[in-house]
Amino acid sequence: MSTARELIVKIMNLEDILKARATHEGFDNDNYKIIREELLKSSFLKPKLPVFLETCEDLDKFWRFIKTKFPTYQERRIYIHEQLEPVIAFLEKMPSAPSDSAISEALEKGGLDYVHDAWKKALERRTTDPEGAITSARTLLEEVCKHILDKGGVSYSEKDDLPKLYKMTS
Repeated sequence: MSTARELIVKIMNLEDILKARATHEGFDNDNYKIIREELLKSSFLKPKLPVFLETCEDLDKFWRFIKTKFPTYQERRIYIHEQLEPVIAFLEKMPSAPSDSAISEALEKGGLDYVHDAWKKALERRTTDPEGAITSARTLLEEVCKHILDKGGVSYSEKDDLPKLYKMTS
């Protein structure tokens, strides 16, 4: 999961790639595919993305789309910008805590994919689904407790809830 700032940079890079393809200035199809895939995987961001991003799996398909929609390079540049600017504005308004990046990075390096996944879900849902974010955060805490208990050789039941897991962990 990228932070809002990282996503903004990726969208700006995507805009540059799309404008380059739309105006025959050279383009990076591999980078387009990587950025596109990451953005479309984001459940909170996907509804905000332009439809052409879903339908144009590569830059050749995007070229076929844009060349028939707008005859001039300037119209194409304006269209691409108008489609991506609201996404950037949305991300700029997203609340974040200074610790988001540091925690995400530490969890990613820690190699505990299931813990990192719970953290990503909590972050994604923080603004769009606060109740879901709380559920994800609770799952995150349960997973951390279970990891600590596993490391300590302490057995627990899968039915144990967070208060019991926490008590056993402490």
